Amino acid sequence: MVMYSSRTYEVRVLLASPSAPALWDYPVWQRLTPALTPLLSSVRGRTSLRMMQFDTRQHGSPNQAYVRFGPIGWNDKAHHKWTHHSPDTEQESEHWEFYSFSAWSPGPGKCRDCPPDGFMAVVNQIGADSGLSRESCRFSYTVLVAIACEIPDAATIMEKAFAALAAEIPSVLKAQTRRLWIPTSHCTRTGEFIHSLTDMDAYGAPFIAGPQHNFPPTIDILTGEWQELT
Repeated sequence: MVMYSSRTYEVRVLLASPSAPALWDYPVWQRLTPALTPLLSSVRGRTSLRMMQFDTRQHGSPNQAYVRFGPIGWNDKAHHKWTHHSPDTEQESEHWEFYSFSAWSPGPGKCRDCPPDGFMAVVNQIGADSGLSRESCRFSYTVLVAIACEIPDAATIMEKAFAALAAEIPSVLKAQTRRLWIPTSHCTRTGEFIHSLTDMDAYGAPFIAGPQHNFPPTIDILTGEWQELT
């Protein structure tokens, strides 16, 4: 587990504009996967997705409403399985509410002693549970991508992946940083604890404590040292 607090990553965050198309919509995702695949490929093993979506027809506890996809990898069959309006989900996904996913490369089962080589997390900010709508939110969802700095051609892989995301998804903020998977110190600007990248499928980004939608977003809402991208 030592490498979780010693391995350095290039990390980028995109906050999608309120009117941005859903990344989890199949036509959008299909256009992004060619550029994302190098970032989410590892010689250590296969990529694995952890997914949380809800079936709006189900009532009761959240556990009863989960859409149960089974194991999700990184291939055409898997992309068809979980995205909305794919050839396999055109009708069924009308009843799904996307909450979040994270992609680990390799999957968590191969990351007992060393965090993944590539990582991605997407968290929806709008929906019944959040109380936010496209009209009331400052950003509709978050996208975070990370790659270990020692991976061959890591900088080029990240540039291409993030350029594709930025071209496809209108945003209100784009930013980059270099950090450990689990930071060993607090944010020097705020004094706050900086969350592990493992937690990003819950938080979306390492936000400071407090509401994120009261004001137009800037890098000041992120813990750690960030550089805004244009």
